[in-house]
Amino acid sequence: MSVRTVSVVLAAVLWNVERHVAIVALVLGILLPYVSVVIANAGRENAPRLPSTFVPAPTRPALAAPTEPSAPESGREEPTSATGDAREHHG
Repeated sequence: MSVRTVSVVLAAVLWNVERHVAIVALVLGILLPYVSVVIANAGRENAPRLPSTFVPAPTRPALAAPTEPSAPESGREEPTSATGDAREHHG
């Protein structure tokens, strides 16, 4: 923080003498705290594995494939009409 303080004071002193150096010192004084906090906090939150309280979501089973209908028990097939309806009743 002393480097930041010196930068801001230097910017104020050099503002009317050497404006380019004053602007660089001012930018350094503004950005230095942000950069130092980011560097200080980098890598501190490493989690090599999931916490022990992690509960995985339940998996849903896949739907079974539809089965083919079985043949009639009597062994003979029923006649079909032109529309393909095997159970048409003539009253």
